[in-house]
Amino acid sequence: MNTRDKIIYEALNLFSTKGFDAISVRDIAKAVGIKASSLYNHFKNKQDILDTIISKYSAYISNFFDHMIYNCCINEIVINKIKYFSEEYFFKDCIEIFMFYLKDEYVVKFRKLLIIEQFNNSEIANIYNKIFVEDILNFHTKIFELLMNENVVIKKDPYILALQFYSPAFLLFYKDDNITDKELTSLKNHIAEFKDTYVLKG
Repeated sequence: MNTRDKIIYEALNLFSTKGFDAISVRDIAKAVGIKASSLYNHFKNKQDILDTIISKYSAYISNFFDHMIYNCCINEIVINKIKYFSEEYFFKDCIEIFMFYLKDEYVVKFRKLLIIEQFNNSEIANIYNKIFVEDILNFHTKIFELLMNENVVIKKDPYILALQFYSPAFLLFYKDDNITDKELTSLKNHIAEFKDTYVLKG
């Protein structure tokens, strides 16, 4: 990890625990192990660091979304919807998605940063809402629409199904980093019950 990347990483750590306003350039430099003046060789100011963090980790999540969710999940459903809804595939894909949002170090810290700063910055509030609410709900709505058209899932309001499916994981966003095995088991049970309730048999 080069110095610029270390600055981004340590700033993310600090901003996600204490907030942007409570952290100084000196604090970030100290965490990196450099002089405060050296930080300006890489960034204009503290705001430039925050803007870089938002850009970097928004893209990080978007890339996961594009690759894992769209390419893997939708293609799997289209190619072989029966195979997708076997226990093995359904649990594997759903848990991998939820675990990314709940356990990935960068996603967890980035989400906490956005949660803190959304009350001070309407633009950040919009970014948080888009990444952690709208994008996921819109994706699952499209998935359920597709599955209804293929007579895989019972016909209901697809947006409501998306809300029901995603809400348990969203609630866990507001806990600390220590998602317990019990909570993960409950999440798996939720996925199983959702599948049994809404996926057509036979």
